[in-house]
Amino acid sequence: SVRELFLVSGLGAKKVSALWANDIDSLEELIMAADDGRIEAIKGFSSKSAIKFKASAEFAINSKNRMRLDEAWEISEYFIDLINSKFNKEIAFEAGSFRRKLETIGDLDFIIKDLAINELVRFLQDFVEIVKEEDNRLFANFNGRELSFLSVDKDYFGWAWLLETGNGDYREMLLARAQSQGYRVKDWQLLKDSKLVKTTSEQEALDLLDLPYIIPERREIAKPKPIENIIELKDIHGLVHNHSTWSDAVANIREMLIAAQDRGYNYLAMADHSKTSYYANGLSIVRVYAQAKEIAEIRAELKKQGSDFGLLHGIEVDIMTDGSLDYPDEVLASLDYTVVSVHQNFTLSKAKQTDRIIKAISNPYASILGHLSGRLLLRRPPYEIDQDAIIDACAQTGTIIEINAHPARLDMDWRYLIKAKEKGCKFSINPDAHETSGFDVVKFGLMMARKAGLQAGDVVNTAPTATNFLAQLKEFPFKL
Repeated sequence: SVRELFLVSGLGAKKVSALWANDIDSLEELIMAADDGRIEAIKGFSSKSAIKFKASAEFAINSKNRMRLDEAWEISEYFIDLINSKFNKEIAFEAGSFRRKLETIGDLDFIIKDLAINELVRFLQDFVEIVKEEDNRLFANFNGRELSFLSVDKDYFGWAWLLETGNGDYREMLLARAQSQGYRVKDWQLLKDSKLVKTTSEQEALDLLDLPYIIPERREIAKPKPIENIIELKDIHGLVHNHSTWSDAVANIREMLIAAQDRGYNYLAMADHSKTSYYANGLSIVRVYAQAKEIAEIRAELKKQGSDFGLLHGIEVDIMTDGSLDYPDEVLASLDYTVVSVHQNFTLSKAKQTDRIIKAISNPYASILGHLSGRLLLRRPPYEIDQDAIIDACAQTGTIIEINAHPARLDMDWRYLIKAKEKGCKFSINPDAHETSGFDVVKFGLMMARKAGLQAGDVVNTAPTATNFLAQLKEFPFKL
């Protein structure tokens, strides 16, 4: 419908109305109109804008059939709990791309242990739309999302779970390895000398093939490297990059602090918006100093209570179009740390956007580079930048790279995290919280860190105290 056109970046009511008047009333029609010249013929459009709107329409179409990791998490938990509760045993498990924790998910895959598929169908038909049932697999639809359930015998569960988790390259490696060692695969089962081989767990199946166990998050290539002591949620001790009612959040600093303490963290690093983000109630210089006074008062209260909980004063400082930062040095020097981020002017050329960011992180007061690519998953693609050049600059300047844990961002991309780790960069897994429940998204950032094979030593907010955290950042040239 014509409403779909509002999904295209850069199309407002006026332009959508012009398209509609020319019988362009869907994403598919827009793409065809861009190809056949109809868009550039409309007043107010050009060949350049037609190319841009076509790319954005294609992005929107691809996004419609995928979901963010947080939506997939909720659906997966719902069905696993539903099935396990009904049959009073742990028989339902996640599989596929969700088990590997890709940042966006197409269909959701489940594997069910020791339950006949017809029994599963009888139970689930009250909760889902049954699409198709074949042999030991059920295809279903739930609120427009595609689901797949594979039912296997518990004796052969391990091998089936490996294959059903994937990805395709990893699965092909497993099949080739099994064949090279004299095994045959039939209906998700391993056979040797025409006899079924028991594999009750993934580890048992991997041991048969003399292969190491790789965590599911890292099974995105045929032969992922085993990495010991990959980071876990318990390793994160501090919540970094958080907003309050001083800018655009719904909780004040004291409420955020109590929520952080209740969750067992050791320190909270605030980072409200800077003045150029006026639409987010960004802080003027006067308000920065007023906030510093409140934070000092809260610190004094904590000390009086005998608490060693750390509270840090930072700002998410806008990176200006020319690469400068949003405050003069004397204001930046008054802070404990900064997160520097791009919030405006996303359409610069690749060279100018890259230079802008590199200039910003070369500033000695730039502690952490926030949400590097600017992407909003399934809503807005990354702006054009040379991420490799920015990674090199972060490594050279000692600027920490944020892993923004909000499921709408998950930025930087885990594929680039691998490159950044190889260059010696350090990272901070940050919730970018605007409410107390926002702290709970840290787990999604952790998933990206695990996909990249990061260890606790790669992530600065695994530091046990606020003081230890600050010691891993750039040392400010002078401190007020």
